Amino acid sequence: MKKNTLHKVMATALVGAMAMGTLTGCGGSTDAGADASTKDTAAVSTAASTDAGTAAVAGIDGWEPFASNVTLQIPVYDRGSSGNGCSDVENNYWTKWVQENFGDKYNITVEYVGITRSDVMTDYAMLAASQSLPTICMEYDYDKLASWQADGYLQTYDVEEFKQIAPTYWETMVEHGNDAYTKLADEDYLVLGYRPYGNTTYTWCTFYRQDWLEEAGFSEYPVGDNTKLLELYAKLVENGHKYPLSGKKVSGAGIDQNYGYRDYPQDETTWATTGDYQIPSLSTEAQKRFLKWENELYNDGYYNPEYYLRDASEAEADFINGEAFTWTGYVSSTMNVLNSFYETNPDGKLAVAVTPSTWTQDETWGSSASYRPGTNFGMMIGFANDATEDEVKAAMMYLEWLNQPENLFTMQWGIEGVNFNYDDNGDPVAVADQTGLDEQQGHNNNVDYWCAVTAVKTLGSIEKDIKAITPQGIPQDFYDQILANYNGQVAIYEAGKANSDCLFATSIDAVTEYNQTLYDLYTEYRDKLTMCSKDQFDALYDELSQKYLEAGYQEVIDERQAALDAGNTTRLQ
Repeated sequence: MKKNTLHKVMATALVGAMAMGTLTGCGGSTDAGADASTKDTAAVSTAASTDAGTAAVAGIDGWEPFASNVTLQIPVYDRGSSGNGCSDVENNYWTKWVQENFGDKYNITVEYVGITRSDVMTDYAMLAASQSLPTICMEYDYDKLASWQADGYLQTYDVEEFKQIAPTYWETMVEHGNDAYTKLADEDYLVLGYRPYGNTTYTWCTFYRQDWLEEAGFSEYPVGDNTKLLELYAKLVENGHKYPLSGKKVSGAGIDQNYGYRDYPQDETTWATTGDYQIPSLSTEAQKRFLKWENELYNDGYYNPEYYLRDASEAEADFINGEAFTWTGYVSSTMNVLNSFYETNPDGKLAVAVTPSTWTQDETWGSSASYRPGTNFGMMIGFANDATEDEVKAAMMYLEWLNQPENLFTMQWGIEGVNFNYDDNGDPVAVADQTGLDEQQGHNNNVDYWCAVTAVKTLGSIEKDIKAITPQGIPQDFYDQILANYNGQVAIYEAGKANSDCLFATSIDAVTEYNQTLYDLYTEYRDKLTMCSKDQFDALYDELSQKYLEAGYQEVIDERQAALDAGNTTRLQ
């Protein structure tokens, strides 16, 4: 199995035990928060502050309530979709459940702080500037935490105290090799959740119209084979399906990833300097291949010509209303998109696109079934620079409490007979439609509340875990296809055709400085490149790439190159 290894033994112990990879989440960026760096950033003392813990007994058995009430602020993603879980992410049945079962017991007031999922960095920068960062600062991407540390958002913590207060959480970190990632700038800033099956992205699936596919004379969805996809799309239009790919404006974090358009094995310098998914790599050959493909699809009429004015909900509505061929999103046992689709299209037939186990590259388009894995860790957690000693202690207690099996299970599955039931094998099965329940779980079965421990809920085997997330209460069963997609991705990963991003043991200042500027430019340039005539594409790509480089991307590349040369990165092997 391919893996990233250390360029050299780094004092920061950034990376270790990378036998598995992970899918990470996404976020924007901005260079705000200077005020935050002026605050006091004292490390947490190893001694108990008020009460809530003793030196004699590690973990929950040694806790006592705080003598004075402590406020603990915890971020939770606000995904802007009331139809996919709790409409008020800061105040709902489950936030109250945490307060009643954890906060009240230890004299802690638990407050949740909504963070816009599509604009994480801007939200954190605004909170930092107003000196109101939540006690816990967390994200899925290492470089975001590195930027927060460099900008003074975070404080160090005492590892031995964390082990005393949260021994189960720490043992889980050790079990998954994530205790190697605690340091930024040679000091301990981070604790980390884990991600099962992290070398795949199996929970992120593309659903397509199987009935349309068969009508077009195809037996399977040609993942990674763009030449065959063009044949399929042409046939769909011939069969009367106008704008089969729908279309939406380019927005949000991690846009236009080009992993399926790279050459493998990858060139290490290109991988390290331009391979990060957060800043689109305009000027690279892989991005050119990707955008040329988008230009082809637009000019051939497969996208709505006004895609650049449409948001994600409009594209989703096209799929639900039977007007779009595909829809892509995270799979969970309750999926309102699928529920709505079958209500609107009772005779509709869907399938999940399955990654082939054999890797090939389209000779014409340079496309393949490659994807982006990551590392062992899931959520990365730091403590706000201005959090008091008691507040940090309360945060550590919360992580330990949430990591207890009974608490984690309840947050993930809910209440028996309400959110889930047991099947004949004794395994929990989520209730398909929780709409209208007071106990309705949030996005993806409350993932944004329990992600501090693990990125994916697990019952101990991939078969059980896929069964647990397979959509329920709909006319079709996608279990076999989701499992086949997982197995195909594992095969691609083990063949060395899916590589984790380069990780840096130092803050890349140019990323912080230019991230938002480059994001804004890219969305503008991307639409120009998509909508220009086919014969203008190559020249326009060269022109806009040069402007993009001059706007800051070259500085990002140069700084990443310097970190690679200094040995402050992982290596591609």
